[in-house]
Amino acid sequence: MNAATAERIRKQIAWETAREGPVPGFPALTPIPGGRYTSEAFFALEREQLWRRSWLLAAREEELAGPGAYLRFERAGAPILIVRGEDGALRAFYNTCQHRGAPVVRDACGSAKRLRCQYHSWTYDLAGKLVGVPDRRDFPKLDESERGLRPVRCESWDGFVFVNEDSAAPPLREWLGPVARDFAALECAKLRKLAVRNKRVPCNWKVATDAFMEVYHINTIHTRTVSQTLDHRGGAMALFPNGHTRMVTPKWQQAIAQRAAVRGGVPLIPGANDLIRDTNVAYGIFPNFITPLDTIGFPVIMFWPQDVRTTDIEWVWYVPEGQAESDPFWQAMLPGFDGVMEEDFMNLAPMQRSLESPGLRSIPLNYQERRIYHQHEQIDRAIGRERIPPELRVEPLLEKFVES
Repeated sequence: MNAATAERIRKQIAWETAREGPVPGFPALTPIPGGRYTSEAFFALEREQLWRRSWLLAAREEELAGPGAYLRFERAGAPILIVRGEDGALRAFYNTCQHRGAPVVRDACGSAKRLRCQYHSWTYDLAGKLVGVPDRRDFPKLDESERGLRPVRCESWDGFVFVNEDSAAPPLREWLGPVARDFAALECAKLRKLAVRNKRVPCNWKVATDAFMEVYHINTIHTRTVSQTLDHRGGAMALFPNGHTRMVTPKWQQAIAQRAAVRGGVPLIPGANDLIRDTNVAYGIFPNFITPLDTIGFPVIMFWPQDVRTTDIEWVWYVPEGQAESDPFWQAMLPGFDGVMEEDFMNLAPMQRSLESPGLRSIPLNYQERRIYHQHEQIDRAIGRERIPPELRVEPLLEKFVES
């Protein structure tokens, strides 16, 4: 982010910390219907209209380094294959042979000059064109040009590879809007994956994401961890188009000093400014990408729904090149962050059980939780309000607070 944006955020933090009453002009948020977290019908709408029509993080550029490099992506449900072509371009296809529907590749990742189905050996080139059919004589009316692999949108942003099943979706960078602008100085394409963690949690995916979109809870859930680092009163939030958000929370001065003391010679991200050093700058990329930035590197946390009450949570650390998970600093740092994640996880399953009971019909969100409300508004836009039962809709209230 540029210096003007950083200065504006610092002023917002000071104003938020000092205010003693409600924010003038900000609306009382209409309670969120509890059924949005429990309804099988609503989950089916999300699956079809949201997850199949959103840009989703699927890979990193360096994981597909040369022609023929491929990997499978199935986190969102549909089997998708991403492959680097002979021309260097990244392409994505449904991993579905156009003969009988068998997977074209079965390994999670690899490299190949041709993509050959292991059922009947129908063969495709790296651009998805059908180039080989055994016993071709027995398919007299086959039109090979109509039997190529079905494409899926695939675009990169600063080293991150996204896919989208919606052919009419806007270009990735256009869709990211201000988030791409803010990230530019970090040069994320130069970062490398350090560590990967996974956890299956028995809760709706929104119960999980909600926990990472506000700091109202830290003095209760994270009494000995996050609350010792962050002052939630000064949280400065921004709502962006397409459901994206930013939340900047100031650090206590002693926490800034302590972190500087333990970093030692750990490499820093060159483009990470003083705001990232002195605060917790967290972004949400709709629908399921959340990352709290740091000068040393950062985790990208992703939430992948399995069913209406089960979510796979994955967090991947990205750091400057040349570091290893076995380095002493990271041997101390990573377990601490994992512990914070566990503090949240312990709260999520009981919440889901309570939401399933008659004990709570709706959720009254406050000003500090407006990122959650903004996400719900975008969910309705993605699904189409007309498709959602009236009792499960969210009233659109925040459009005039969205920054472009």
